[in-house]
Order: sequence, then structure tokens, then C-alpha cells
Amino acid sequence: MNPASRISALDGIRGLSVLAVVIYHAWPSTLPGGWIGVSVFFTLSGFLITQIVDRDHELTRASLTNFWGRRARRLLPAVLATIATTVAVTAIIDQKILRDVSEEGLAATFYLHNWWSLSETGGYWEIFNSDPRPFAHLWSLSIEEQVYLFWPLLVLGLGLRKALLAGAALITIGLILWWGNADAYFATPFRFTEVFVGALLAYFVKNYPDFKIPGLLAGVSAGGLIWGIFVLNESDPFVTKGALLLIAVASMVITGYALRETKPNLFIGSTCLVWLGKRSYAIYLFHWPFLELLNTSPWIAIALTLVAAEISHHLLEWPIRTGKRILKPLSTLGLVSVISALGLVVIIVVAPKPASQEEINNAVTTALVEIAATSTTTTTTLLSEEPPLALTVPEENPATTSLPNSKEPEKDSEMQENVSISANPKVAIMGDSVAQNLGPALDGWINAVGGEIGSYGFALCSPVFTEENYESFTITLWDQETPHSFGQPCRRAITSEYDLVLVFDHAAVFFDHTNIETDEHYIFPATLALISELYRDLVLQTKTAEATLIFFTAPQIEDRPDCLILGEKRPYRENLEIYNELITEIADSEEHVFVFNTAPRVESEPERYPRPDCVHFEAFDIDSGAINFVTDFIFPKIILGDSLIAD
Repeated sequence: MNPASRISALDGIRGLSVLAVVIYHAWPSTLPGGWIGVSVFFTLSGFLITQIVDRDHELTRASLTNFWGRRARRLLPAVLATIATTVAVTAIIDQKILRDVSEEGLAATFYLHNWWSLSETGGYWEIFNSDPRPFAHLWSLSIEEQVYLFWPLLVLGLGLRKALLAGAALITIGLILWWGNADAYFATPFRFTEVFVGALLAYFVKNYPDFKIPGLLAGVSAGGLIWGIFVLNESDPFVTKGALLLIAVASMVITGYALRETKPNLFIGSTCLVWLGKRSYAIYLFHWPFLELLNTSPWIAIALTLVAAEISHHLLEWPIRTGKRILKPLSTLGLVSVISALGLVVIIVVAPKPASQEEINNAVTTALVEIAATSTTTTTTLLSEEPPLALTVPEENPATTSLPNSKEPEKDSEMQENVSISANPKVAIMGDSVAQNLGPALDGWINAVGGEIGSYGFALCSPVFTEENYESFTITLWDQETPHSFGQPCRRAITSEYDLVLVFDHAAVFFDHTNIETDEHYIFPATLALISELYRDLVLQTKTAEATLIFFTAPQIEDRPDCLILGEKRPYRENLEIYNELITEIADSEEHVFVFNTAPRVESEPERYPRPDCVHFEAFDIDSGAINFVTDFIFPKIILGDSLIAD
């Protein structure tokens, strides 16, 4: 095996791996297991860095400083350029997310992105949230850099054999702590398993130079990886219960087999794959920001990625990697990283910040006072620790709840019964991310009128999920199958402590669901019977608790061209009608259940109820549609305490 053939073969593996990842991110349903490409990279990196560190130290007594300096030349220029360019583009096209993007970029600059994501974003699956996160993919680079820091220390400090024993102890701890947990994707001790398997290959290559991987075993391993790439979704519990280890072993076998291949072939050393492999790092860096930030076709985003990677390869990466322009790479590029970090800190400080909950509370109270100032009929009182404020709210003629999308005039179709409940209620908010985004404004309402919110909505929380079955279903989000698991039930049973339950199921209810125990696939409205059964159970719970239950009709997405980029799995009008008729039918049969038909007005007044992503109200914005929704549809219609009503 000569170095040239080895490099060509491994570049082919890199090319295949990055191709799988890019296709997966651009068209998730095409390659549900394309994420496996990252796992292959981990194993390949484990082999290469172990071989390089151990061999160079034995042959030349090369220091860690030399190794880290080469790594800095190879990795830092492109990632720093990516972060700087992406933040600049974000500042131009969407300043609302500039602060969040800069915070994420800061974590990525110091290669702590994986741990930052676990602590700040709610875990791995937030990568696929609807909010743009152009640096969400940098978690994997952070794990690699952390390995580049501690693994060479072990190899040179203990020797390769003892380092492997120490590494085995580390991954055992990681497997125990994160086994079966989706956050294992971000946990360095867990993902070090894949790197460790590559290090084992380096050990065998060193100590048994004549060993060869049988072609049959390599073929079986390749078949297993191909099967996984086309079938194994990240949401499958098997992934964090052994699959990653099997993938690492298969990657090790294929890498070991590729080392003896001296001639290019279709899968390993072909010109196209070698070209992709040599630019795989830049392709990985650039493709996700293009996909996240550009309102364009994935084909165009990928084409731009390839062009940018070629430019980066020739003008940035290769000259710095091979030239002598940077004599002290660690100190020079480290200083550039610090300067970049300071720039991001400045942006974080001066960039627009989301409104705090206190500001939301004040904005809601101000809006309620304005309602009182323009009203001349009915009077109610805001309860707080301060002396009560006497406010008047517009009188509305009570009307029976109309069927959604009826032929009544739009103004009349939103009329609902005013609902009276006890003062200082305990409220449960049920629903998906629409409910979650309304949370801050609803908090402001409760802060003003008195009471407590004891339960909130969860992103991706479907009415299909209950305390009993929340670990049994996955949900397909815009062609991306995503696990619903929150570490806890996203919908808890209603007990006697609750007085009011508000339900906003306006998104996840329309997505596809799969029962991972029975492999049954549900597509709305096929889920209607199940949803109806679970809603009836909720009705029974609230009736037993003597709580009032209020559903809100789901509005159609805004009719804007940019809404199309969110995918074809958004709810269509016919599905909305079916759902709205279901909740209306339920309300008609129970005295304590109501439907507030808010959808027509939300749809017809997008300037008053803006939904930036076509579905969700802005959560932390004092001029948001969420506040207008609460002050228009919640405060005037839900009267807290009969004693607060004055003629």
C-alpha cells in the first residue's frame, strides 16, 4: 500500500459520505439514513488521526504542537470564513435571527457547539425546527475538534495500546449515560465510539501490516451501510441503542478494505468521488447555510455549495494548508479565532433582542388598558398584586358557535359565546408549536388578570400523543421524520387543580404519524378516529375536573410564495375544515366545551396577526400577532369571575 493509493481510496469514501449527507439535508425522504455519512467521517477521522499522531511521533518525535498546528491550518480558515460570511448574510436578510445565529457561531468558533446545543436549543432534533439555524450542522465538527484535542494526548502520553484501553473506558461511560437518548447525537463520549473504532483499525494496521479485510466481509459491510442510508431514519430508537456502533464497525471494515485498493473503481477511487472527497470539508461547511438561508431550490443551493467549495479549495484551504504564509499556525489562527469571537460578541450585544417576558407582560397590559379606554359598555377588572384596574371591554352579542367556513358573513363567523370561569384560574395550554409561541402572550394575560398557567404547549406535540403512548409514535415533519420524544409526555392528564384548558392544535395534528411499535402509518385525516377518541378522553377529564375546555379553530397558512418552501406537508384547507368540524361537533355535545372560531379573522387580517413563517405567531415581540390574538380573542371572551362583571 503506497500513500498515493491510500489517499485516493479514502477520498472516495469521503466523497460518498458527504454526498449522502447533502442529499439527506436537501431531500430527507430520498435518503432517510443519509446522516450515516457523518458517522463514517467520525470513524475515518479516528483512523487517520491515530495513525498520524502515533507514526509521526515514533518516526520524528513530532510534538503535539506540530499536530495541532497542521490541524489548525486544515480546519480553521474555512470554518472561520463560513461563520463570518453566514453572519454577514444573516445581518442583511433577517436581522431578527442575527443574535441567535451569532450566539451559535460563537459556540462553533470555540468548537463547543454540540454542548451548547444540548444546553440552549433543547437537543438534537431542534436542528429540524422551522427557525433557520445555519450553524446547526457544526455540532459534528465540534466533536471532532474535541477528539483532536484529547485523543492525541492519550496516545502520546500512554502509548497507543493503553490509550485504547482508556478510550474503551470512556466510551463505556458514554454508552451507559446516553443509551437510547436522542441527545446521544451531541454527546462527545457517546460519539467517540465511532472515532474509537477507527483508532482500532490504526492499531491493527500498525501491528499487523499484512492483515487484509476479506472482500466478502467488506461487501456485507457496504451492503449494511447502503441499507441504512436508504432505510434507517435518525428517529429510530435502534440508532442510539447499538446502530451507531454497528455503523462504525462497518465503516472500519470498508476503510480497511479500501487501504489495499490501488486502482480506482466506481465506488472508491473514481475521479468524481475523489473530487468530492478533497472538497468534502468545505462542502459540509457550506451546504447547510445555503439550504437554510436561501429562499431557493435545493438544486440551486447545492450548485452554489459546489462552486463555493471549489473556490475555497483553491484560494483559501490549499494555499494555507500547503504554503508557508503562516509560520506559527496555532498562535496566528488562534488570534484570528479570538478576534472573530470578539466580533460575534459585539454583534450579540448590539443586535436586536427578543422581548423579555416582562416586556411582553407590559405590552399585554397596555393593550388591555387601551381596550378599556375605547369601550363604553361592560366592565371587568384586572387582578394583580396592585390595586385592581377597572377596565371595560366591548360587549359582544353571545352567539352559538358557528360551523367553520360557513356561508355566514366573516364578521359574524367569529362571534362566540363569552365564557365565565372562576377568578384566578389555573390554566393548561395544550397544543403544538403554535401554542408554544402563544405562551409568552398568554403569560402576559394571566399576569394581568390573575391566575397561573400550569402546562404549556410543546413543539411537534400532536393530539395523538398522550402520557401513555408518547414514546410509541414518530412524526413526519415536511418530509423529515422526526421523533416526538420530549423526555416527558407533552400532554398531561387534566386533574382537578385546573379550571381552564385552551387547545391550539394547528400544525402537528396535520402531519403524518408512525406507530413505531406496530409500524402503522397514519396520514391525516386517517388519524381522525384516533384524535377524536383522545379528544373525547380530554373532554371527560375536564368534565371530571369541572374545568372549562376551549378549542380554537386552525387557520390556513398565509397565501405567500415564500410559504411554499416549508414543504407540501402543511395543512390544506380541506384538512382544516375536517378538523374544525370535529372540534365543533365535540363542543356541541358538551356544555363545558367551547370552540372559538378565530381562524377567519386571523386569515383575513394578516397585518394584525402576522405569521412570519406562515404558521406561527411571533413569540417574543411586543408588536406581535400573538399579543393581538390574546387581546382580541382571549381577554374579551373569557370572563374571570362573575363578580367582576358590572352592568
